[in-house]
Amino acid sequence: MKKVYLLDTNIVSEFSKDCPNQNVVDLYELRKDLCAISAVTWQELEYGVSKMQAGKRKSTIEHFIERLKENIEIIAYDDFAADICGKLLGTSAASGKPLPYCDTQIAATAIANGMVLVTRNVSDFNVAVEHSFLRVENWFSE
Repeated sequence: MKKVYLLDTNIVSEFSKDCPNQNVVDLYELRKDLCAISAVTWQELEYGVSKMQAGKRKSTIEHFIERLKENIEIIAYDDFAADICGKLLGTSAASGKPLPYCDTQIAATAIANGMVLVTRNVSDFNVAVEHSFLRVENWFSE
């Protein structure tokens, strides 16, 4: 089944919270077969947990991302996405509105795969939306 939604790191992280946003949980449950994450999001999750101090919270997060990898497709950041990313970074910088590198890689992965990027931080992607075919949804506010 073709994946439609590319979940940003802040959406995935919501599921590891003690009290996740119910709207995000409900929308994910309805659409989970249509969801994936990018390799860049996977990288951000691994980076985040590796920085944590040893303890119960770190163990909980490690277990969470192990289960996540078993249950969600991870979309590669490939040469097509890299081409889109490079152009987006250049165009946005030339317009005086530079974009964060990892966010632009995630956005480019969504664009390259014809997916909707699901994020809480819609404003972080406004410039990318202006300069590309990126589609964004915020499941916190739908």
